[in-house]
Amino acid sequence: MKVLLVRPKFKSLIANLEPLGLEYVAGVLRDINYEYEIFDEYQHSWVNRYNRLARKIRAGGFDCVGFHVNANTTEYIINTTKRLRSDIKDLYVMVGGPEVEVNYLDFCLDSIDFVYHDNGLLSLQNSFKSDFAMDVLAEQTGVCYVHNGIWVIREKGAPANDFITVPDRAIFEQNIKQNFIFLKGSYALMKASFSCPYNCSFCYCTKMNSGVYTERDINVVIDEIEAINHPRIWFVDDSFFINKERVEHFCHEIIKRGIQKQFMAYSRADFVADNADIMPLLYAAGFRDILVGLEAVDDNLLDEYNKKTSRLINETAIKNLQDNNLTCNALFVVNHQFTKSDFKKLKNFIKANNLLWVVIGIFTPYKGTDAYEEYYSRLTDFTSKRLDGLHITIKPENMSSFAFMFQVYWMTVQAYGKLIFNLMLSKRLAQRKSPA
Repeated sequence: MKVLLVRPKFKSLIANLEPLGLEYVAGVLRDINYEYEIFDEYQHSWVNRYNRLARKIRAGGFDCVGFHVNANTTEYIINTTKRLRSDIKDLYVMVGGPEVEVNYLDFCLDSIDFVYHDNGLLSLQNSFKSDFAMDVLAEQTGVCYVHNGIWVIREKGAPANDFITVPDRAIFEQNIKQNFIFLKGSYALMKASFSCPYNCSFCYCTKMNSGVYTERDINVVIDEIEAINHPRIWFVDDSFFINKERVEHFCHEIIKRGIQKQFMAYSRADFVADNADIMPLLYAAGFRDILVGLEAVDDNLLDEYNKKTSRLINETAIKNLQDNNLTCNALFVVNHQFTKSDFKKLKNFIKANNLLWVVIGIFTPYKGTDAYEEYYSRLTDFTSKRLDGLHITIKPENMSSFAFMFQVYWMTVQAYGKLIFNLMLSKRLAQRKSPA
C-alpha cells in the first residue's frame, strides 16, 4: 500500500501545531519501508477542501488513507469517508486518534475498513506488515475490521508505556513558518507519559491508555528532545509534573547535557503548590511556561469537578510560579451553572493574582467521560464541530445563552487585551534600556 495520513483542520485562531500523532504513525511506516505521506490540512485553505483531498489521493496513487480523529472533527471525517467510498473505488480507509481510542464503536461504519483503538502502536505495525491479512488481524489487540461482511471487534491490549518508534518530524520542519502558538512562537511537541492518574469528571485524558497512567523512560525522552532541531518544546502530557523525583532527574540531566531549550508543560496546581523547592531547578533547566489547570476559584465547584484541589492551593501555585519567574498560564472552566456573580468572582481572582496568560474554556461533557453520562439528557446542539470548549453544549441555567457567551468573550477580550498591552510595554521598556 501507499498510505496518505490526513490531519483534518478545525477552526483555531490561537495555535497551529505539528501533527505529532500522525508523525508517530509515519515513524512506524518508515521503519517497515512503507511509502507514505502526511497531508496536513492546516497548511491549506478551507476552500474546495474535499476536492483537494480527493485529487491528492488520485494524483499520488494512494491505496490507503488514514484519518487522525479528534472529538471536533468526527462528523467531518465520517462524512468525508462516505464521499471517498463513493468516489474512489478500492480505497482502504482507516481511522485512529484520541476520539477513536475512546469511542471506537462509533466508527464501525460501511465507509471505513479499519478502526485502530489500541493503546500502543505494535498492533498497527503488525497490521501494515501483513498488508492487513485477516489471519494476522485476528491476532491483534485494539483493532476493528470487516470480515465476511461483519465487523470484528478486538479489545484493547495492555496499557502502553512507550512508543515503538520515533516520530517522523519532516512535516513539522517543512511547515515551521506556519507553526505557532498565539504570542508564544513555534513549538515542537513531546509526549513523555500516557493518560493521567487523576479522574476529573470532565477530562478526556483520564480515559486514554485504558485509564492507566504510565511514564516513558525519562532518559529516552531526553534523547528524543536532544535530537529535535528546534529551541522550544511543549510537553503535551495531561500533566508532566506527577513524579517529583522524575522531574528532578529530567532537569538535572538536561542541565548536565547542556541542552539549551525552552520548555512548556501542563501541571496540576497541587504539584506546584506542594513543591516550591524545585521551582528554581525548573527555571534553570529551561522551563518558562507552566499551564496550570486551576479550573475554578470556588471550592464547591472544584469538588464538583473532582479536582481534589482548593482555591488556596490555586493561589499558592500561582505565587510559587511567579516568585520564580515562571509564567503561569491559568486554565479555567466556566459552566452552565454560572451566574453574573460567578463571572465577577473569576474576574476578580484573575486581577488579584495578576494573571496575564488566561484561557477560559466552556464545560464540555465529551463522550466517554464521566460528565457525558451525567449530563447526556441535557445536551443541546451536541455536534462534533462544537466540541472545542468554545461553544455551549448544556443550556445555561442562570442567564440566556447570549448573555453567557458575552461574558465568556468579554473576559477573553479583556484578558488578551491586557496581555498584549503588557507585552508591548515590556518590549518598549527593554528597547529603552538597551544600549544605543
